Amino acid sequence: MLGLLVLLPLGCQQVSDPGPFDTAFALQQAGQADQASALLAAEDIEKCLRESSLVTLKMSEAEFATRSNSERTQGQEEMLLVVPFVKRAAYQQIETMQAAEEAGRSAESKQVQEQIQRLINTLQDKNKVLLYQQLGSGIQKKLDQVTANNKTDKTASKSVD
Repeated sequence: MLGLLVLLPLGCQQVSDPGPFDTAFALQQAGQADQASALLAAEDIEKCLRESSLVTLKMSEAEFATRSNSERTQGQEEMLLVVPFVKRAAYQQIETMQAAEEAGRSAESKQVQEQIQRLINTLQDKNKVLLYQQLGSGIQKKLDQVTANNKTDKTASKSVD
């Protein structure tokens, strides 16, 4: 029941069918975290966030501060559920990107990396709530770590040849 309340935060009234993010988030709320993360990771996460009905994904820190106490509390609860969920899905995409690169599927790897970078840029936008900006920074660090390791691995294999 809590999941249904969280999906309609801060007076959001979406009548249309839920998008991939909202569907995955509902699965997350129902205790099906692995299935939810896999569903979201198979999508363009940044696009899913834009199309989501969750209001906190679309507001700035200043807008959030103007909300009533109960709306802020509800928004904080929502964000504390969204952050680890998005992080887990983004990390799965980074693993997919890395596996594609290692398998020699450079075009696929590049496409996934571009999607992840768009997600990071969207989350780090100064018109987002600070918690989402920090999430974007964390995903960027993970992406940088993996891409640096990939470059090191390629350099090492070329020097062995």
